[in-house]
Amino acid sequence: MTKGITGFRAVTLAAAAIAAGCAAVELRSELRRIDIAADMFLVLPGAHELTRSFDATQVISATYEEERRTFEAHLEARPGRITIVGLSAVGVVLFSISYDGIELKATGVSEVQVINAEYVLADVLLSHWDIDWLRPRLEGGSIESSGNVRKVLRDGVTVIEVQLESGTPWSGKTRLDHHERGYSLRIDNLAFIQR
Repeated sequence: MTKGITGFRAVTLAAAAIAAGCAAVELRSELRRIDIAADMFLVLPGAHELTRSFDATQVISATYEEERRTFEAHLEARPGRITIVGLSAVGVVLFSISYDGIELKATGVSEVQVINAEYVLADVLLSHWDIDWLRPRLEGGSIESSGNVRKVLRDGVTVIEVQLESGTPWSGKTRLDHHERGYSLRIDNLAFIQR
C-alpha cells in the first residue's frame, strides 16, 4: 500500500473491512516527521514536548471525491502521549492511534487505514495545536494565522487551510481543507476537558 492514500479512503476502506469481518492489523514505527504534502513535512515532537493534558470528543465528516463519511473521534492527551480513537456511527472501533514521542502505534481493520494513521495525527496537530508550537516544526513550508484562519503554505500558495468557527480549536466547528490531496474535514467539537 502506498502512503499517498488519503485518510478519507482509509476510513472508507476500514468501514468496508468491518463489514467483511476482516481481522485487525497493527503497525508500530519510529516516526520523526509526517509527509503532509509534496516536499512538506511536519516534524513530530519528542515525548518531553508532549506536555498537554486533556480529553476531547468530536464528530468528523470527511469528504473526498464527492463521497462523505462521518465518524466520532475521541482524543486523549497526557504528558508524553497522544491517543486518538475513531468510532463508527454504531460504536465500532475503526482505528486507534497512539504516539509517545518515539513510536506511532496504530491498530485498525485494514493495512491501508493503519498506514494512514500518520495523516490523522498530522491533521489533529495542524488544526488543534498552538500556531507558535507548529511553526518551527514545518519543513518545506510555513504556517500563518489571521483571525480564525490558519494556512499551511508552500512558496506562498495555500496547501492546507483550517477555519476555526469560534477562534479556538477545541470549541465550535473546525474545517480543514487539504487542497493538494483533495479532501476536507468538518470537525464538530462536542466536548473538551482540560486535565
